[in-house]
Amino acid sequence: MGFEEDPRIKVARSGLVLAWTFYTVFLAAALVAAAAFGNEPLFFGLPRWVAVSCVIVPAVFVVALIPIVEKLIPDISLSDDEEAR
Repeated sequence: MGFEEDPRIKVARSGLVLAWTFYTVFLAAALVAAAAFGNEPLFFGLPRWVAVSCVIVPAVFVVALIPIVEKLIPDISLSDDEEAR
């Protein structure tokens, strides 16, 4: 008499791991970019580290997130219908 786990739980767990991994890489990239660039103005009079870590890095990660969501996160039914599984 074993417990059959809902397949949606497996998808939710893998999504959690994917989200934390993506966030960790994003945060590391923003911090490295902020530490690597100096204070010379780049965009709109902002210091270079602000422009890169607060404008460019997030834009790159948003563009990178689109194929990740389309390829790695499956479309699952959230209803409890047995025939939907």
